[in-house]
Amino acid sequence: MGFKLPGKSIQSGTSGHSSALKMVTEQRAASALKMQASPAKSPEYDKAAKKDSELGNYVAERKKIKAKYGGDRKKYRASEEYKANQNKINKAYGIDDGYVAPAAAAADTETVEDKEEKTPRVVKTKSVEKSSTKTVNRKDGTIKKQVDKYEDEDESGKDKVKVKETYRKDGTRKKNVVKGESILRGEFKNQGKTRTRTVKKYDKEDKLKKSKEVDVRSGRRTVTKTNDKGETTVKRRRTIKGFLTGKGKMNAPYYKNLKEKEREAKNKEK
Repeated sequence: MGFKLPGKSIQSGTSGHSSALKMVTEQRAASALKMQASPAKSPEYDKAAKKDSELGNYVAERKKIKAKYGGDRKKYRASEEYKANQNKINKAYGIDDGYVAPAAAAADTETVEDKEEKTPRVVKTKSVEKSSTKTVNRKDGTIKKQVDKYEDEDESGKDKVKVKETYRKDGTRKKNVVKGESILRGEFKNQGKTRTRTVKKYDKEDKLKKSKEVDVRSGRRTVTKTNDKGETTVKRRRTIKGFLTGKGKMNAPYYKNLKEKEREAKNKEK
């Protein structure tokens, strides 16, 4: 709903303003008519017109031919009349581009089989067992990355896993990322919801360069790093949620067992 202002409107204005608007409108209309009556002039056009006084007629005829074919570039360029007229224009400009009208039949007989089959860039597949695969290809057909997702559920809990692998142009594996989310039940219920993320990087010979594993559960975040020599470092800290809920203490049953396993492993190495 609009508001009507009292007095003169913006469109009407004062009488002097109306006269000025009228003058501008007339000038624009005259300019438009002038542009329609004659084509835009340029030094090249003037030079060509001196060479052939019929150039203006050739340009006008070209417009008629285009209109005759509804502006369809493929159709009017395939006609002999367009070819003959365009050659006259080119001659006036001193251009010899060897223009030849393409055969109309060639355009009409093109079929799908004539086109080169291309490898689809993205391919998605799904299965009934709550799993899916997405493959992304490069323009040359080689695989750039592949993403697999699946869900699994049994009496011990429910798992969601996403695996993403990227590849080099030569087909060798470059990187592997595995993300997991689990809701544990039964004897593991005290661990609650867990999140894991593992990143592995490979060289061109498919040898592991380094890996990083992040495990978040029971109010504590554990980061395990491994280098190309197989040397491993482990760092742990309580999460903010762990502090707020009182979880994540190292005397919790899960971390007690974990510590004992690590000690046993160190003793075996010695």
